[in-house]
Amino acid sequence: MSKIAGKGTIIKSTISTVLTPVAQVTSISMSGFKSETYDSTALDTGVGKTKGLTGYSEGGTADIELFYDPGLAGHQFYSTSITTPVEIVHNITYTDGSVTTFTSSGIDMGVTIAMDDALKSSISFEITGIPTFA
Repeated sequence: MSKIAGKGTIIKSTISTVLTPVAQVTSISMSGFKSETYDSTALDTGVGKTKGLTGYSEGGTADIELFYDPGLAGHQFYSTSITTPVEIVHNITYTDGSVTTFTSSGIDMGVTIAMDDALKSSISFEITGIPTFA
C-alpha cells in the first residue's frame, strides 16, 4: 500500500474554456459524497428501522484554501463567478498522476486578513453531479 504525497497536487479550473492551474493553493478537501436514502420503515416492520436507496447520489463539496492575490486572474475568476454565476469544470491532479474531475454549480468565498499571516481565501464549490476518480 503506497502513500501519495500531497505536495505537488494541482487543482485546475476551467477559465475561458481552458483548464488553468490555480496558484498559491495551500489545501484541498472534498467531502459529502453520498448515496441518498429514505426511511423505508413501515408500521409492520420489525424493531429495526430500515433505509431504502433512492437511486440518487450527492456530489458534495470541494474546498480549497489559498494565499489570496486579487491581481491573479484565477482568483479574480472565482470572485467574478459569484456575481456572474457559471458552472466550472475542475481537475485535481495528484502527484501519482491520478485525477479527480468534478463540475461545480455554486461557489462560496471568504477572505481572511490577519495581523500575523498573509492574505488568505477559503473557497467552497458546490458539486453538481458526481466526481470522477481516475
